[in-house]
This record gives sequence, structure tokens and C-alpha cells, in this order.
Amino acid sequence: MTTPPMPPRQSVGRSSFAIAMKDYTFIRPGIAVSISAGVLAIALLLGLDLIASLRHAAATETQAASASQTLHTYNAGLEVWHQMATSTDPAYKRPEAVAQRDAMREGLRTQLAALSRSIKDSADQGLVGTVLLGLATTNADTTTAARQAMIVLLAHQDAAMFQAAEISQRGVLLAAVLLGLTIVAAGTLVIPMAWLYIRYKRGATIEVKI
Repeated sequence: MTTPPMPPRQSVGRSSFAIAMKDYTFIRPGIAVSISAGVLAIALLLGLDLIASLRHAAATETQAASASQTLHTYNAGLEVWHQMATSTDPAYKRPEAVAQRDAMREGLRTQLAALSRSIKDSADQGLVGTVLLGLATTNADTTTAARQAMIVLLAHQDAAMFQAAEISQRGVLLAAVLLGLTIVAAGTLVIPMAWLYIRYKRGATIEVKI
């Protein structure tokens, strides 16, 4: 006994989008989709890298700017204290001036000790220690080393801000590349196909009205 033949499959009508794509003659639609998918995948990776870079740059710049402002304040206090401690002016020998000088020194020592605990870099911690040693004596060599250490600390924070600026510049370059890849993907597939589909739908609407 033979198996009766299966009834013929009904043909599925083509969608309006598929009909519209018959006029897509730029490149083969399959190739266009592959190009656009690859370009968008690269753009996605660059976009994620851009977000991470800008976030890191913003955090670095904020931290460095805050630390630089704090160190400038401490540096000014160190210079005032050094002048008061080494000056031969009798006005600085009065009890109230001496008390003010000692209070300024203790305040700087407390603030710098707290700063040292918050710094992760061991070299910068050593520089803060040098500044603290300079606050403990009026010896010329020690106070000079302390003032130089403060300048180096400020330079390190300035370098961190320059590094953040370089990262931001790299972010601008990545943004430009990302924009270019998006334009390529849109120009290859999205815009031409959207235009063909809209033109087809407008033509179909006009035919229906007629």
C-alpha cells in the first residue's frame, strides 16, 4: 500500500518589507546586514570602552583636583609657619604670636597625618613624612626638604590631572570613531532600507485610494 502524496504546501505571502527590498540594489541585503552587524558590534565595544575611560578620567580628575586644592592650602600654611618660626622680628616672639604659630603647626601636623593615611602611593606617603619632619624643627636643611617635598606632592597631583586630560582626549577620539561607525552602519543598511520601505508603503497607499 502506497502512502498518498502530501497535499501541496500553501505559499506564504511575502511581507511588504520583503517586497520593498527587491529594489535594494546598493549591495546584496545579506552582505549589507553582515557589514552593519559587524560595524555595530565594534561600535558597541568602543562605546563601552569610551564609557569606562570617561568615568575613570572624571574620577581621577576630581580626586586630583581636590588633593591639589588641599595641598595648596597646606603649602600656604607651611610657608606662613616657617616664616613665623624663623623670623627675627620681635612681633613673632610675643606670647600670642608663639601660641598662634604652635596652633598652626599642630593643625598642619594633624591634617598631614590624615592625608598620609588616605594616600595609597608609598612615595607620596614618604613625601608627607618629610613635610611632617620639617614641622618638628626649624633646622634649615630639614625645613627646606619639607618645602621641596610639598612642591613634589603638588607636582604629582598636577600630573594626575594631566593624565585625566589625556584620557579625556582619547575619549573624544573614540567618540569620533564611534560616530563614524554608526554612520557607516546607518548608511549601509538602515537608511536605504527604511527609505525603500517608506516609499513602497506610500505607493501602496496611493494605489488603495485610487
